[in-house]
Amino acid sequence: MNIKENIKQFFSNKSLVIFVAGALFVLLFLRQCNRIDELKAKVEMTEKDSQRNFNNYLASKDSIRIVLAKNGNLISEKRSYEFDLNDLQGDQKELIEKYKDALNLNRNLNKVNTLLTADLKIKDTFVASTSTTKIDSINTKITFSKFDDFGKGNSRDLSGEMLITKNGSDFKYSDATFSINHKINLMAAIENINGADQLKISTSYPGLTFDNIENINLINTKLNQKPVKKGGFAIGVGVGYGINLNNNQIISTGPSIGLGLYYSPKWLRF
Repeated sequence: MNIKENIKQFFSNKSLVIFVAGALFVLLFLRQCNRIDELKAKVEMTEKDSQRNFNNYLASKDSIRIVLAKNGNLISEKRSYEFDLNDLQGDQKELIEKYKDALNLNRNLNKVNTLLTADLKIKDTFVASTSTTKIDSINTKITFSKFDDFGKGNSRDLSGEMLITKNGSDFKYSDATFSINHKINLMAAIENINGADQLKISTSYPGLTFDNIENINLINTKLNQKPVKKGGFAIGVGVGYGINLNNNQIISTGPSIGLGLYYSPKWLRF
């Protein structure tokens, strides 16, 4: 039997033609569904990249906001950045390098999730207690001391001394040494507000302000991406039990084995 006769016999069998046409329709439909799912995934990734870039733009224009907390402390807050390690731009690369050098971070920032920085400024005015010790007829030592406990882990301790030498009707000051120790407690948090992260930092140390605060969240989209199951065609051997259509066009149930072309959508793959 030649090929032409086989084709003629195939098309003369209406049941077989309908079965094959239906199978092809189902395969094409599943393939189209798979393409739609892949397109949705790409659109979702594009939207995330667009939102990230927009948030970074807003963060670059943001300035520190001062909020009064219920306990009377001042809270400084500022919008956070989010950088993708696989897509660092020029300015972002320079900023990341600053943290690498200062903190001795590994070059690939492996296992580094967040970068933080804060510029502190302290404005102090206080009166220290003094005491004098006469060394001899012309030399006198003055000592200074001042300790303040501001509570919640914040304190200031000042100590110092100075030598005063009398020279006729004049006085000469020399060997002045001062030491001041600050103990400062900072509290910080990263809070998501309206879909964007913001760094909040506060302290109860009096006179301390923040000239600048910065938070950079690091993500690795390639590393964190879930493996995508892809649908597709395959040729293989099938063994199973189900409904069979034999050569006599009789439908029956039972075991079956065969070689064929298969299509599996990604949601059926594991």
